[in-house]
Amino acid sequence: MIRGYAEQPSPRAGGQVTLRVATDAPEFRVELYRCGDGLVPCDKTPWLPGVYAPQHLPFHDWGRPGTGLRGEALAPWAAYPLPAPAEPGVYVAVLVEGDGRGRDTTDPDRTTPDGRDARALFVVRPRRPAAPILYKLPLLTYHAYNLVDGRAYDPASGEGHWCLYNTPRPGDLPTPVPPGVGLHRPGGGTGGTPYDIGNHDPFDPTPRQTYVHWDGRFVAWLEREGYPVDFCTDVDLHREGRALLEPYRLLVSAGHDEYWSDAMRAAVEEHVAAGGHAAFFGGNTCWWRVVFHDETTFSRVGFWHEQGHPENTLIGVSFRNGGERDRDDHPRPVGYRVQHAGHWVYAGTGLRDGDVFGEQDYLIGYECDGAVFDRSAYEAGAPARPTGADGTPPGFLILAVGDIRPSGWGHGNGAATLGLHTPCGTVFNAATTDWPRALDTCPEVAQMTRNVLNALSRP
Repeated sequence: MIRGYAEQPSPRAGGQVTLRVATDAPEFRVELYRCGDGLVPCDKTPWLPGVYAPQHLPFHDWGRPGTGLRGEALAPWAAYPLPAPAEPGVYVAVLVEGDGRGRDTTDPDRTTPDGRDARALFVVRPRRPAAPILYKLPLLTYHAYNLVDGRAYDPASGEGHWCLYNTPRPGDLPTPVPPGVGLHRPGGGTGGTPYDIGNHDPFDPTPRQTYVHWDGRFVAWLEREGYPVDFCTDVDLHREGRALLEPYRLLVSAGHDEYWSDAMRAAVEEHVAAGGHAAFFGGNTCWWRVVFHDETTFSRVGFWHEQGHPENTLIGVSFRNGGERDRDDHPRPVGYRVQHAGHWVYAGTGLRDGDVFGEQDYLIGYECDGAVFDRSAYEAGAPARPTGADGTPPGFLILAVGDIRPSGWGHGNGAATLGLHTPCGTVFNAATTDWPRALDTCPEVAQMTRNVLNALSRP
């Protein structure tokens, strides 16, 4: 057994990244890979002494001494400082166990950043911003679903783990625990087991709520397309605010960026108000409002729309008017129906008003967001226009509608609405989690993504 995590999830290029590792092997070594269009080996360590330590509780900093549910002492996980790579990007540390005599006893899969153990994900930020685009990894969402070894907490034995989706009832715990989960534990994007791993994706064998499922696909596509991009995590956005975004023209988020703090949201709103741009190539975005209890522990405190500040006012759409596809392996496919085909977002696609794209790719889902519009007028042939009743800005231009009602899922208005608005800078929203998956299979999705990136990242 070997698990680990990066204590600094986003070190600077040429700086230091400290891995915290626990193993029952006498030794291990680290292989570092940059995640782009495949895994690129970039460094490896000599053999390092293995140190065993128990799993901690979900809200602990596993790099510090802790106390278990029954008062037992939990030793901190051992620290292994390493030089951070010189090239900015997304990285995975692959942990290889040894027998104490310099021979490997495990052979991890080196073709993918994904795995249920023996891996740790981090990003390397540039010493100075060097690209017009900043891509944000949703570390909070990764950890909200992170069940580490996949064993749910069992009240009878007192063993197992929990995340924000299966927190034990107070009566099932021998002692009260604080709310929330921590960032300093294995499994943030890889190296752990997501809580909903059983809710498999019929179109992609990789687990949702991991780096490889959505973000990895988008990052690989960006590299193949030659876009210069810097990377950060949402923790950087929370801690640094508007100052993080100021050097960049465009903030990009993709896949499932569900958990947002006040500071994160304020930073993006200020960025857009100052003329910066944001592009959301995902769904269920900015759904939960979270608070930090310290530097590494956070909990959710409600949906943004219940806090009097609906996410629509920033991103234009909301999950409460979209929905989540059920677990049926063969759901009815839903694509986007085009309107305003002369808009620059559609340039080079050949699409016309009324055309549908992405249907054969099951583009809409597994979660999607929408804006309320007058369905009667839309079904009578008028273009969909936001009513604003849900907080969507009146200037939000709906460019495509993915009607999910005929498929038997969704809630509220029951339609994904792709579009944008320009309060000062421009905010684009693809409004479906699986947009990154369709980049390689749907030419229209790829071309529209190029159009958005080109228009919003260049002077």
